[in-house]
Amino acid sequence: MTTDHVAHYACYRRGCRRDECRTADRNYRKRYELRRLSGIPSHIPGPVVAAHLRIVIGSGRTVRDIAKDTGVSERAIGYILNGQAKVTRVKALALLAVQPLEEAPRVDPTGTIRRIQALAFIGRPVAWTAEQAGYHPSYLFNIIAGRVPTIPRDVARRFAVVYRQYSHRPGASEYTRSIARRNGWQGPLAWDENIDDPAAQPEQAAPYEAASKYERDPDKSAEIEHLYLLGESPEQIAKQLDGNEKYIRDQLSAILRRRARQAEQERATKTQLRAAA
Repeated sequence: MTTDHVAHYACYRRGCRRDECRTADRNYRKRYELRRLSGIPSHIPGPVVAAHLRIVIGSGRTVRDIAKDTGVSERAIGYILNGQAKVTRVKALALLAVQPLEEAPRVDPTGTIRRIQALAFIGRPVAWTAEQAGYHPSYLFNIIAGRVPTIPRDVARRFAVVYRQYSHRPGASEYTRSIARRNGWQGPLAWDENIDDPAAQPEQAAPYEAASKYERDPDKSAEIEHLYLLGESPEQIAKQLDGNEKYIRDQLSAILRRRARQAEQERATKTQLRAAA
């Protein structure tokens, strides 16, 4: 029974005698009698419908969305959610046909906060990151400050794209680096594929000890990576290793790109394993 037929049937019950409403009532009574003779109940338990509605609402759909899609009023949906014992078969089937969203429209902001902070750690100002993603800096500061409990999934995706593009390319703002270190923010090297996991802890480096001249690698990449993970800037690393700052930056870019590739491969592997399970 379509939404139009339901409307015409309800209209007939209110006293209307137009042909389409009369026909809808007659068809309804025929179907009702057929279901009765076939043993098909005319009502479905309310708790069954309510349980389905809660799953749908939990996925991100609103009561208003459900009402718009089904033609069942928001008030009627509210009665069902509040413990209505029975639901007419027509309403119940319409409501049970609504499926949950495959992806929640809003997500935890932890991963986005870590990405913004990691970019600041490597010299990318928060205002710059906001501009790359197409948002006002104040919005990012509110997210970082924890004043936004959840963010739209599209927002998280935009910042993930910016992070992938620039997490291996250090910026030039030493002021931003100092703010990041002062606030205890972590850089890209501290996070792998677990950056979105609120329970994950950043990778911590042991205190730096210079390698002996016999153990030191020719390109110093291990030492550069270690010092950078400790929060040292390319300039500071160059001083400690008696190297050229441009060389340090080039090495660091290569290290960050390698780490980004490894994290992407690990994410892809986990996705394949979940799909195969």
